Amino acid sequence: MTATQPESTAADRAQTFIDWTRVNARALTAGAAIIAIAAAGYWFYMRSREIQAANAEKALMQAKQSMAAGNLALAQSDLQKVFTRWESTSAGVESAMLLAQIDFDSGKYQDGLARLQKVAGSGAASSNESTIQSLIGDGYAQMGKMADAAKAYQRAADATNFEIEKAFQRAKAARAFQAAGDAANARAIWSQLATDPKSQTMAAEARIRLGELDAQVAKK
Repeated sequence: MTATQPESTAADRAQTFIDWTRVNARALTAGAAIIAIAAAGYWFYMRSREIQAANAEKALMQAKQSMAAGNLALAQSDLQKVFTRWESTSAGVESAMLLAQIDFDSGKYQDGLARLQKVAGSGAASSNESTIQSLIGDGYAQMGKMADAAKAYQRAADATNFEIEKAFQRAKAARAFQAAGDAANARAIWSQLATDPKSQTMAAEARIRLGELDAQVAKK
């Protein structure tokens, strides 16, 4: 019995595959080795990141315990170690935020701002970006740089997906603009907060602030 045409074609294809495999055996082996090495490298990298994060969290907890005990000097030293060694972790970012607050309380506004600006926008800071920008705004406000503070608060509002937090940060921006003498930007934000249903938490203050701006215009 002779093979049918489909059977013959299938056999030819199978033989071709076998021949190709024999010719390219070394390449296939090398490719498999490269994939295995890459997979192992990725596993070790991820495992290393997990260990770093765990160590950073443990060190941060110790620093917080020192703060709770009232030992600010030790806490600041511990926080600095976390920030220096594990800046790229979430614990490192939180240590920068705590150090910045200590700097602000000590009147070292520029030092605090430098720490915050170093971690702002990083991957590890993504979940805290709004808080970081708000702290930057607070630093500028304490330095009397209200226009810069307002811009930082606007960035804080843009960085959060929570409507209540967004409205809160926009209100801080409006207050800062108003304090800086920028009535136009202050009015624009207060007007939005007074009418946007998503900003009801700040609507009452927004109407009061708009009244203040109107009164200032009437006096001129």
